[in-house]
Amino acid sequence: MKYSLTAYLLFVVLAVQAQQRPEVEPVPTQILDKIKSDVWIPFMQSYRDLDSDKIKSIHSPDIVRITIDNNKVETGQDYLDNFGGFLESVKSRGGQLGIAFSLRSTAINQSEDVAYQTGYYRFSSKREGENDLQVRGYGHFNVALRKEGGVWKLTLDSDKRVPIDAEEFNSGTVYTLN
Repeated sequence: MKYSLTAYLLFVVLAVQAQQRPEVEPVPTQILDKIKSDVWIPFMQSYRDLDSDKIKSIHSPDIVRITIDNNKVETGQDYLDNFGGFLESVKSRGGQLGIAFSLRSTAINQSEDVAYQTGYYRFSSKREGENDLQVRGYGHFNVALRKEGGVWKLTLDSDKRVPIDAEEFNSGTVYTLN
């Protein structure tokens, strides 16, 4: 009886607390659209066009990049040079790349100049002898963004490969190039 009463009281307390939680305000659409146009569209274009200058332009000079699968942290210009070099090397070999994003969540600060987003990415490439881009895998990302001079920039980018399928990827807000 003692345990039943305790469990019941705990249930009541949790139910009351759940009812008292404030309504979560959605992030305004204009902010999501601006982040998409400042960061996600140019990111996908830089992969498609193998444009190292464009990929560098969407990152803050103070970027922190965490590759969880490799236990690696890179920062600033060193990371930007490495990333740009990767795109240039694919270009020099005649390769092609593609990336798409599936947004899962966005949080924003009160002054609307810092954001945090999570989601999935889908990486594609075209290798010698292939006619079209092929999906090579999926990953989960976490990014922090800051408005710099009125433009959203990536300040933190962290990712890890994940074993999801197209259905899971497509269950979010998907950004692709047409």
